[in-house]
Amino acid sequence: MSKKMKRVKYFTNEKKAMINPENKKKYNKYYNSRVASNRDVKSTTYKVYKNYMDHFLVYLMEEWDNVDLYSEEFLDSAVEIMEGFMIFCQDVLYNNKKVINTKISAVSSFYIWSVKRDLVDKHPFDNKLERMKGAQDEQIIDSHYLNEEETDVITKELETDKRYDIQDRLIWGIMLDSANRVGAISKLTLSSLNLDLMVFEGIREKLGKIVEVAFEEDTAEILREWLELRKDMDNLEVDAVFITKYNGEYRPMSKGTIQERVKKIGHIIGLTTFRSHSIRKTKINQIYVDTGDLASASEYANHSGLDVTKQSYTKPQTKAELREKIAEMKRKKQESKNKTSE
Repeated sequence: MSKKMKRVKYFTNEKKAMINPENKKKYNKYYNSRVASNRDVKSTTYKVYKNYMDHFLVYLMEEWDNVDLYSEEFLDSAVEIMEGFMIFCQDVLYNNKKVINTKISAVSSFYIWSVKRDLVDKHPFDNKLERMKGAQDEQIIDSHYLNEEETDVITKELETDKRYDIQDRLIWGIMLDSANRVGAISKLTLSSLNLDLMVFEGIREKLGKIVEVAFEEDTAEILREWLELRKDMDNLEVDAVFITKYNGEYRPMSKGTIQERVKKIGHIIGLTTFRSHSIRKTKINQIYVDTGDLASASEYANHSGLDVTKQSYTKPQTKAELREKIAEMKRKKQESKNKTSE
């Protein structure tokens, strides 16, 4: 029996009005071209695609600062953008796989047309993005919130299991401490490292944003160990923190390789679809739970507003969890009264 779908009123006229007008213009050019060549489906397929493209453009407005569809920033980050959109469709809109696949097709069709018109050199996520298999299944892209026990298990296993190396430990530590996106993690350099303050400074993230990547003392110790090991590596002149060796030459580790390492880390606790985004969500949710302050969690996430943090980066609490939290608050309040009366 299929689950009852939730319906969410998200794409208000106010949000649509904030879409980048240049992006609207680009898509309307595509839309008019397709309608002109196939008018029979104007009120069916193309109407659905146009509506779904609006959903995508609102997502770009909220999460990616209205990045231009043909810009270098979009083309370089297209896979990350599309994966984020798929998670947004699942976690915020409660779309099923079939709907999400159609939304991805709507965006993809726009880029196929754009390539044919020589408006872009290549389709930015063609053959790079995994579509959803089993369109009627309930899961889409798994997005995990780890608890403290699970993060402790991973940390300890990375220290003892020889299948993982020091760079795996460092990737895990920095990602969990900082909650930064994988795009920022892949750009970490030794020249940006301030070990005394335990932070990487001036890291250029999505759309050219400059962010800090902070870490804790345990991760700082791993970094010191890694810096010592690098001294013994011959012909290592790479500034990147994370490196790979190919044909005898060291080079910066790619974002894709970091993602593969994160996926392998997930195997420690039996997760085969673990992603860097899950680490980010785990940390941001942890900050919100520990402090009860959504603004602090949002600022730590480098979000432009609280809505995105609340809707996509905090784990919904069960009634049992809320009951336990209320009981804990009552207990602390009673303890405070008892101390005052003494």
